[in-house]
Amino acid sequence: MWETGKNLAVHLLPDQCRTVLVLGAGASAHLGFPLGPQLCSAIINYTSNPSTSSFKDLLAMGFPHQVICSFHEQIKKSFPNSIDEFLSDRPNFVDVGRAAIAQILIGCENEDQLHNRGDNWYGLLRNRFKTDIVANRYPPMIVTFNYDLSLDKFLNDFVASTFLGKSGENVKIFHVHGRLGYLDYEARNPQGRSYGKGASPSGILAASQGIRVPSELDMDHGRAMVVAQTAIKQARRVIFLGFAYDPSNLERLRIEDWDRKKYFGTAYKLEGARVEKLGTLTGNGISLADPHLLISDYLVSANCLNDD
Repeated sequence: MWETGKNLAVHLLPDQCRTVLVLGAGASAHLGFPLGPQLCSAIINYTSNPSTSSFKDLLAMGFPHQVICSFHEQIKKSFPNSIDEFLSDRPNFVDVGRAAIAQILIGCENEDQLHNRGDNWYGLLRNRFKTDIVANRYPPMIVTFNYDLSLDKFLNDFVASTFLGKSGENVKIFHVHGRLGYLDYEARNPQGRSYGKGASPSGILAASQGIRVPSELDMDHGRAMVVAQTAIKQARRVIFLGFAYDPSNLERLRIEDWDRKKYFGTAYKLEGARVEKLGTLTGNGISLADPHLLISDYLVSANCLNDD
């Protein structure tokens, strides 16, 4: 599944990346997917009791009992801000860590919730996609640091059920840190699974192989990241949604032309120190939203998803 990005030249068509969305963990939070500390807590819970189904499933994936217990104890004592941070520090736990991540995130998939309205900002993106498709324009290109496939599934459902003969395969979503395998509508992948239907231990293990922790990206960012870097450079507008602005993630995007007329982003519950650090890093070249605004409220109030 992993596609190398070394020495790869990327050529995008004119106007293919007028608008680029860059998604962080907060972009899936409205669907119940956990943020960094929450995911750590869930993993600690899932690996705490050998009698639970979650622990037994990890055993069924081939991970020794002692490895799971040691992983549990070490991540609990480390008290990391994210599982990515922990696995970067302890690469000997990468395989079991990936499996635990996949186990929890696949368990969070809920197709009914995916199509609920409320604060579901996916619906606003759907409207922009429809406008662009009807006008025969490229819709926004999506760069996501998330492993989950909720937006992939949502946009595929929208396109396939709205436009006769069109497929969500044409939706451009680049998972720069990898992804939880492939879904059943992606016909070219025989191991595709059904979103929201759970998975067997072997299915979870297979999906986990698509995850890449940051330490694995130090020498090779991968093809998706190379495409993302090129798209952002060429874009007229870049919008960060649910993004924590981690300096290492921003560095991987290789942004050099910070300009408040081009770069926008949410800042929900972002601490003052992080905002100040971001301002220093970008030369105050990003226009941030009010820290109280959810993604859906921001996109409506800022009107930034309108055609540009």
